Amino acid sequence: MINKAFGLLFFCLLILYSVNGLPGLSPGKEIDQTRLPKILEEVAAYCRVFSSASLNYVCLEEVTEIIYRPYRKLPRASYDPLYTTQRHRFIYDYQLIQKDYDINEQRILIEENGIKTNIKDALLEVDRFHYKHIILGPLLMDEYWQEFHDYRIIKRDRLKKEPCFVVEAVPKSGIQGDHLFGKFWISERDSKVWRMEWNQESIDNYELIEETAKMLKARPQVELILEMGIEEKGIRFPSRYVQRENYVNKRGVLLIRSETTVNYKNYKFFTVETEVKIK
Repeated sequence: MINKAFGLLFFCLLILYSVNGLPGLSPGKEIDQTRLPKILEEVAAYCRVFSSASLNYVCLEEVTEIIYRPYRKLPRASYDPLYTTQRHRFIYDYQLIQKDYDINEQRILIEENGIKTNIKDALLEVDRFHYKHIILGPLLMDEYWQEFHDYRIIKRDRLKKEPCFVVEAVPKSGIQGDHLFGKFWISERDSKVWRMEWNQESIDNYELIEETAKMLKARPQVELILEMGIEEKGIRFPSRYVQRENYVNKRGVLLIRSETTVNYKNYKFFTVETEVKIK
């Protein structure tokens, strides 16, 4: 089921779009929250269509993971300890099938660190953190999850010239769970989710990050960003996923532990069918 699958979203751990504020909105100007109920209603309608859709597609999934041992320090000083850079790059032939509220993803590893391969039913070969079913990210805005979260408009931005409301979701008081929450860029034009930035404390296995922070004597500054830059028949699909595991020490120095960038390209759609017409 979709809600169960959403609970399996396993993002554990910055590449930002160039985002320009909309004309007429000065920094610090209070946002009119009376628009929020309509925004939530319309984005929930989109999520309802998306969650019930029949999907079958393949694409290239290019994964680059960089791990710094022990860490990379910015700004760097001449007396800083040396670090070892561990870099891996994988290219998968990725397939996703969604039908009757069930979702399945499969990978064929076709290249590893520049060497051609052909490994079927391959696992996601990353060392630091894993992710799963990232296409389900927007569903935190559906009717089911809206019952468990408080929402507010925090600003208006543009993504690739698309005007968007940025809506923040946080669990209601007393609500706990193993799901992600954070900020959502929702198109003013069609109420679809174009981008997500998750709150680091909602990451599954956050204890690992806390342990690393304790070891480094620093506080976590983890960034997780999903961009839904591909559209087919009214449904948006992932184009880029970025996760950066950073920490900041007491002197304000940035300690970079790991960073993973995933690009999705060369989509081939076999099935994109919805029961309800998307506006």
